[in-house]
Amino acid sequence: MKMKKFLALTMTLGLVLMSAGCGNKGEAEKQDTPLAADSTDKEEVKEDSTSGAVEIEYWSLFGGADGETMTKMVSKFNEEYAGKIKVNLVTQDWDNYYTKIKTAILGGQAPDLCNSHDEYVNGLIKENIIVPIDEACEETGVKIEFDNYIDKINQLKSDDKYYAVPMDCLQLMVHYNKTMVTEAGLADENGLLNIGDGVDSFLEVVKTLDEKLDVPGFAVATSGSIPMYLFNSLYYQFGGEGKFVSEDGKEWIADEGTALKALEAYQEINQSGLQNVENISDLLIQKKVAMVMEGAWQMNYLHQNLGDEYGVMSLPKFGDVYKTAIYSHTFVLPNNEQRSPETTKATLEFVKWFCENSDQWAEAGSVPAYVPAQDTELFNSYPMHPYFKEAVEYATPFTGTAPFALKGSAEINEPLGKLARAEVTPEQCFEEITQRLTTSFN
Repeated sequence: MKMKKFLALTMTLGLVLMSAGCGNKGEAEKQDTPLAADSTDKEEVKEDSTSGAVEIEYWSLFGGADGETMTKMVSKFNEEYAGKIKVNLVTQDWDNYYTKIKTAILGGQAPDLCNSHDEYVNGLIKENIIVPIDEACEETGVKIEFDNYIDKINQLKSDDKYYAVPMDCLQLMVHYNKTMVTEAGLADENGLLNIGDGVDSFLEVVKTLDEKLDVPGFAVATSGSIPMYLFNSLYYQFGGEGKFVSEDGKEWIADEGTALKALEAYQEINQSGLQNVENISDLLIQKKVAMVMEGAWQMNYLHQNLGDEYGVMSLPKFGDVYKTAIYSHTFVLPNNEQRSPETTKATLEFVKWFCENSDQWAEAGSVPAYVPAQDTELFNSYPMHPYFKEAVEYATPFTGTAPFALKGSAEINEPLGKLARAEVTPEQCFEEITQRLTTSFN
């Protein structure tokens, strides 16, 4: 494979610990942030290799229940490709994950394959940390049908080259306890909740839950990745376009009028619920709250613990149109000049196989980014996935550019936290975000 000569990596990855759907689903500290592998759960899957098999090293970020699903899928692949390809799965700690990749590349010890959040892909491209996947496909003869993936695949391109393959679609959902919602008189005959449209309708539902129950009706995370996810969705719902940052990556270009509407709604939603709790999903399981706003990645954990009492719905229509921001985990190829053409081919064969079988990955609580996998009998057998699939139909891919992904999330989350706590007005929040991003980008 024709690899670019790796250049000195001089930029620092200013990453916020956002994570996405991958942590130990019972772990309080990381419950509300997607892609947080259990830092104590470092594991390697190294089965007995068959002589002659091409071995690849895959760095995964998935811990907990997600990690179990990934381990099962890797084991199944190794069985099917016994004697040909063997994937050595290494579960990495989340802390400083992207810095670890960079360090490994500098030391000539890069893995053959790793995961990345989609919002970080452009940043990894800019720093020459990853190489084009479509070029690797052309050079090895492995045919990955990029047209079979959700539209978001086009956000993973640079100079008309694909640098990542999305694994899944993740978005915010409303999770609730059916029994408690029924007790409050808000459920239909099937125990399902209908929040209606608009912020006022949502606030009325929360008020009713508060009045009818002995516990708070609603809880929301004010730290981690949830604030950013919610703001993005609200911005789109009030008419905003996908990009927040100029093409040169030096200016935040969010429309002020639209952003202020979104920020006002954001404050009202947050003020209606219980704040500053470490683990809102466990509160729902313990019946200390009736409803939470959390990511799709919590579906399996909540369903396992609540059983038939578990209810879920798409993010409500708070604004003028129904949209929700979606995010993805991706496969990327580290800039590894030591990787042989044979190893590159084997790596791509695994990526292709995984995506084509990603209805199995949906067990982890997500919608496959590989569209044909959304229509399989297995995928549709998961009880909650029709709701997640519906949300994806109205999804807007988050299109942050490299500087936003690497710096912007940290700069926007702190002002959003102040807004949630009513320490600033929407106007002050917008001004602070603008100032912080301008300073950070330049």
